[in-house]
Order: sequence, then C-alpha cells, then structure tokens
Amino acid sequence: MTPGFRPYTGIRVLDLTHNLARYATRLFADLGAEVIRVEPPGGLPDRARDTADVPGGPETFAFHNASKQSVVLELGGNEGRAAFADLVRGAQVVFLERGGPLGANDIPWLRDLNRTATITHVSPYGLGGPMQDAPASDLTLQSAGGIAWMTGRGDEPPLRLPGGQSAMVVSVYAAVATAVCLFDAETRGRGHILDVSAQEAIAHSLQNAIQVWDLERRISHRAGEGTRDASENIYECRDGHVFLASPPTTGVSWKGLLGWMAEVGHPSLAPFSEPQWLDRKYRSKPEARAAFKPLFEAFTRNFTRQELVENALKRRIVMAPVSRVHDVLGDPQLAHRQYFVRLGEGGPRFPGAPYKMSEPVWGVSPPPALGQHDAPAARG
Repeated sequence: MTPGFRPYTGIRVLDLTHNLARYATRLFADLGAEVIRVEPPGGLPDRARDTADVPGGPETFAFHNASKQSVVLELGGNEGRAAFADLVRGAQVVFLERGGPLGANDIPWLRDLNRTATITHVSPYGLGGPMQDAPASDLTLQSAGGIAWMTGRGDEPPLRLPGGQSAMVVSVYAAVATAVCLFDAETRGRGHILDVSAQEAIAHSLQNAIQVWDLERRISHRAGEGTRDASENIYECRDGHVFLASPPTTGVSWKGLLGWMAEVGHPSLAPFSEPQWLDRKYRSKPEARAAFKPLFEAFTRNFTRQELVENALKRRIVMAPVSRVHDVLGDPQLAHRQYFVRLGEGGPRFPGAPYKMSEPVWGVSPPPALGQHDAPAARG
C-alpha cells in the first residue's frame, strides 16, 4: 500500500446526519474519506442536543463526529443551495437522515446533480409504510425491532440495551451497504439510492432468533437462546459478578469446576457431584437453575473476580468477569493493544479502531467546530 494512502482517500462524503447515521459517516472519515458535515447556521441538531448541560453530551458529540469537517450553508436560500449543489457534484456519497436539513423529497434533486453518487437515507422506519413518519426514540426502535424482548432475564420485563444501540446498529448497516454501493459506483459508474430503516437493521440483529424460527419454527423465548443450562448465568463474587457457562456438553469446563471445588474442599462439591447434574434435561429446568445459583455463589463469594478468572483460565473453565465501565478503561488486554485513544492533546479517551489491519489505515482527529472548514469546502 502506498505510504499515507488510506482506503477512502479521495472520497468525499456529504454528511447531513445528526443521530441515527452519524457514526456511519465517521466510519468513512476514520479510513480517510473527506466527510463534510453540512450544517445550518445554528448547526445540525446534535450540536444543540449534546451540550455541556447534558452529562456526557460533549463527549458523545465528539465520539460520533471525530475526523469530520464542518461547513455552514443555509439550504433554505438560493445561495446556500447553489453552494451545496457544487459540493454534491464533486461528492461520491451523500448521507441524509430524517429530521435533517434535507429529506427524502430532495433525493430526486440530488440524483439529478450527480448520477454516480450513492445517496443513503437513514430513518427510524424507512421510506414508506404506515410508520414512515412515526416518532421514534432509541427505546421505541429497540422495542419495535425486537431486541428489547430478547434482552434481560426471562422472569423480568424487556430491557433496553444501553448506549444508544439502535443508532450504532443502523449506522453499521448503513455504512456497509454504502461501501458496497460505492464500490459498484467506482467499478460500473452507476449511482445508488439506499433506504435504510433502523427498525429493520435491529430486526436483522436478533441474536439467532431468525435461525431458530427458520430451523425449528419456534419463537425464541425471553432472554434469548444462549442460557438454557442451569450453569449459564451471572453470579455474585466477593467484589462484583462473573459469568459462567459450564454445561455437561463442555465436559472440560464442568470437570475443571468440580476439580477446583475438590482442591479447596468446598461443601458445594457434594451436591454438584450428584448424578442429576450430568442430565441435560434436568439442568434446563427452572428447579435446576434455582438450585444451582445458591450452591455456586456460596463458592464464588470466597473469591474476587480476578482470582476467579485466573483460576478458570488455568482449569479451562468457561468464565469471564462482568466488567463495569471503569473496569474496561483499565483492562490490561485493551491497554496492551493500545485500544483507547485521545482526541487531541489532553482530550478525553475514546475507543479506538473497531478492527486491526496489517497497514496503518485508521486515524482519528478531534470533531470540527461549527463552520471550521467553510473556506476549503466552498471551493468544491
């Protein structure tokens, strides 16, 4: 690879997103694309929304808009619209989002300006259908897409995944689909219009619920398909929680667990040595879950998370710590891989590249101030 060259060097992306798709455009920016936020005089909605008065707001804005540029154009006036048209003619991608300065009605105009561009429109429910204009939030999108039903414990209400996951999921889908269309545009010289629905992106990401229906004609139960065995759960320890998965099918893990209890002489060994714990059907029953938890926690409460995980690794027991945010920030594995980066000197730490490549193609820079790049962008 040519030194200094990055996958999307020379690609211009016009970014009119403010919520659901702003991470998608950042993915292109981190790989070298010239991503230009085209903002009205007061800024796109996320500038006002992510203010210093909102806890974590400035950091949220910085994370989603790092590596981008910003120009200010009044798209409601002839002069601003003409300047934007010049930008479109030199762009390869235009990202739109419902509630932004331009919407679905502007797609034909954009298409006429640049027949080879990829125009990606992201919205809660897509263009068309009875929910096209329905209000939406992260909670309602996760619920409508089904992931809230799959999340949480089976005996408790549905649970919203934290961290604005509807926006992250649809951004990844939108970015991948746009990259495919961009490749086709470069090789065949034809443009594309993409209609990306956040609800549909989430519905496509429901663990293995789709496969369960396809193969077994069965609707997945609450809490998903991954915790059928009594041992698969989160358990308390001395300083937090750990996750264990030691069903009989992973014989090494189960034998390692019993061997550990035998070494330390823990009283839970005796009941766990009874033959019913080798019976898969028994271990999938509610009474088995109810019996397993107090027996196992009587053992784990004697150890810290670190002690449990270190012993589990030695004994090939499938166990992991349940990390809190500050635990992740200090994680030695992530520190070794230099995962966290700073945006600017003395800036906050953020997650780094979501991938590792053989060439240094990923880069990040601080988010732009409003209108910071007006002059260079105006030259088109």
